[in-house]
Amino acid sequence: MKSLPFDRKPSGKVTVMCQGKEVSVHSTCVFCTHCAGIRVNRRVTPNPYAQALRNSKGGYSLDQQLMEGMVMFNIAVEDPTSTDIECSDDNNQGYIPLSRRR
Repeated sequence: MKSLPFDRKPSGKVTVMCQGKEVSVHSTCVFCTHCAGIRVNRRVTPNPYAQALRNSKGGYSLDQQLMEGMVMFNIAVEDPTSTDIECSDDNNQGYIPLSRRR
């Protein structure tokens, strides 16, 4: 497990370095298989979007659950005490979407 420190831009954009590239936390990390969570103070908050996807049973409310997961992820990232993303990509594979088809 590794930590990817936030780089907060004056525009409000939050990025991290992933495989030598600067990527947006809001549009990339939230959907990545390797995102284990967001460090807020000394505690790691698990990725709420990934939890919603794993715990879903399908059906009509799936969209609502995923939207709530994304909102919760973004709220945690925007918290001024959040510092980095906990990443489980120890093999340096880079971004792998959670919802890829098998």
